[in-house]
Amino acid sequence: MNTSAPGVDTHEMVLIHRVIRREFGQLPRLFRSAANNPARSKIIGAHAREMLHFLHTHHTGEDELLFPLLRERAALDPELMNRMDTQHAQVNDAVAAISTELPMWTASADAAAGKQMAALIDATMPTLIDHLAEEEQKLLPIVSATLTQSEWDALGKHGMSAIPVTRRLIILGHITEETDEAERQKFLQVVPAPARLAYKLVGHRQFTRETTAIRG
Repeated sequence: MNTSAPGVDTHEMVLIHRVIRREFGQLPRLFRSAANNPARSKIIGAHAREMLHFLHTHHTGEDELLFPLLRERAALDPELMNRMDTQHAQVNDAVAAISTELPMWTASADAAAGKQMAALIDATMPTLIDHLAEEEQKLLPIVSATLTQSEWDALGKHGMSAIPVTRRLIILGHITEETDEAERQKFLQVVPAPARLAYKLVGHRQFTRETTAIRG
């Protein structure tokens, strides 16, 4: 594979976006479901913390490794990129606000705090959904024609490096949960063989058990 010539398959990002849409779409209900139930708030709190970190890492990767290259090399619509930046800022503000409240709520299961975090996600979701859709429809085709494989791989490595080793099989479960067979096989090609085997032997069961407990 020539890693120095432009032209990459960006469908991996579509799979990441599915995780974000699905998990953040469920969080308001999960926060509300744990009202005054500290045992459940610990489960939901751990999941929320992981997903907030997942989204934050995704956005910082784009801000640091993707958007600067596109601005340097492509004739971009300034309004589109300004909108991308504004949406990132709005979502990141919500992530920061929820991250501040989350530890205390995780320990207390305070119903009012849970409702407040749920309402903040509900209010942020339209911006997040619009952002992900426009990124897929308008930006990824430009990315595909502009970045080299090594540059695209650097974005994936940035995301992977932020995931603790003990959580990588669970995140792999999240990413492949809604894939069809062709998508799953293609994505797994970029996963190291030992991790593929570990997911087949134990990871998928761990993911299923954990998500069943989270979703109720």
